[in-house]
Amino acid sequence: MKKDIHGKYFKDVEVTCICGAKFTINTTIPWPIKVETCYQCHPVYNKDKVVKKVIKGRMEKFLEKQKKIDAIKK
Repeated sequence: MKKDIHGKYFKDVEVTCICGAKFTINTTIPWPIKVETCYQCHPVYNKDKVVKKVIKGRMEKFLEKQKKIDAIKK
């Protein structure tokens, strides 16, 4: 890698989801990160579980599409 062209790399940056989950990642952003969905509350990653908190907008549209797809499959 070339020197002085890459951003500084920070370890153990805290990520907080609106569902309440907290975890740490390595990233180039030095401050804590807030996200709308994470791997613990996103319906794609936990189909058997209930969605903890539905976000208005994109998430509702996604869930409606999934319900239609499931109804067609049945």
